[in-house]
Amino acid sequence: MLNLPDSLYPDPIQGDNSVMSNGGAPANNNGPCDGASKAIDWPSASVEDLVVLLREPEHREKAISSLTQIKKQGRIQDLALHIWRSISTVFLLLSEVLSIYKSLTPEKLTMKDSSKVCDVLVLFECLATHPQTKMQFLNVQIHCYLYPFLETEETSKPFQYLRLMSLGVIGGLLKEVGDPSTKVAVHCLLESGLFPLCLKSIEYGNELSQSTASWIMSRIMMQEQGLQYCCEPANRLCAIMKVFNDVIEKMQDEPSTTVLKNIIQCYVILSDDPSRGCLLLRSFIPPILTTAPYIEALRARPITLKNLQDLFQKLSMGCGPNAEAVGDVAGSSHLDR
Repeated sequence: MLNLPDSLYPDPIQGDNSVMSNGGAPANNNGPCDGASKAIDWPSASVEDLVVLLREPEHREKAISSLTQIKKQGRIQDLALHIWRSISTVFLLLSEVLSIYKSLTPEKLTMKDSSKVCDVLVLFECLATHPQTKMQFLNVQIHCYLYPFLETEETSKPFQYLRLMSLGVIGGLLKEVGDPSTKVAVHCLLESGLFPLCLKSIEYGNELSQSTASWIMSRIMMQEQGLQYCCEPANRLCAIMKVFNDVIEKMQDEPSTTVLKNIIQCYVILSDDPSRGCLLLRSFIPPILTTAPYIEALRARPITLKNLQDLFQKLSMGCGPNAEAVGDVAGSSHLDR
C-alpha cells in the first residue's frame, strides 16, 4: 500500500466542541442538543447538529448513523459539502475506519463493528460521487484506506459487508463515464493497485461484490489507460481471464445475470484491442457461456445476450487458435434462438 499520511488534518480535536462547521460559527443553542441535561432529539437534528455531535465520542456512533440515514433518504442534496467542509469530520470518519484494522480477523470482527464502519463508508461514497468533493477525496487518497477490506480472503458476513461497501465507494468515483474526473480517477486507482483487489473481490466476494467489482473493472477498461493496463503485459490479461472463467464456471447451476452482464461487457471491451486482447479472448473465452443455462438466464437481458452473440461473431472472423470452435459457437442454436 502507498505510504499514506497518518491523518488528513493536524490535531483535529482541539478547541471548544461547541464550534460549528459553518465557518466556525457557534452551535445553534436552539437545536436538539441544547442543555446538557436534555435528551438529544435525534430525528430532528440538523446536519450541522450531527456534525458537532460527531466530535463527541459518546455520540459519534449515533451521529454517524443519523448522517447515513440522511444520505440514504436523499434529504440533503449537498450533504457531501457539509461533511467535507466541516471541522475535523473527515478525519474522525477516517479514524473510525482505521480503528477496525486491528480486528480484521474472523475471531475478532463482529457484525456490529462491521456495520459501524459501513455507515462511514456510506458517507465516503457520498463524498466520492459529489462533483465538488470527488477530486479532493481522490487527492488525499482516502480510497487507499479501504484496500485492507478488499485484500482479505475471508468470506463471512462481516467481511463481505465491508468488501461490498468499500467497492461501492470506489464505484462512486467512476459513475460518470464522460466526466474528465473519471479519467483522473482511473489513473489514481490503477497507480494505487486497485485492479488486483477487484479480481480478489470476484474470487472471494458474494454475488453483489462480484457484480460491483466486475462493473468497476469494466469502467476502468473503458478508459484508454485502463484497457492498456489490462492488455500489457500478457500475463496480467491471462490472470483476468482465469478469474472470469472460474467465476463463470462456478455459477453454472444458477447463473447471475448481473455478474455475467459486467463480465461480458469486459470481454467486449477487451476484444477492441486487436493485438492482444482479442487474440487471448479467442483462446480463453469459456465455451460454457453458450450452453443452455447461461443463454436461458441471459434471455432476461436481451442486450447482454446480443452483445455475447456479437462478440462470438467478431471472434470467429479472426484466425486465433480457437477460431474454428468460436465460429461454431457463434452459429449455435443457443445464440440464434
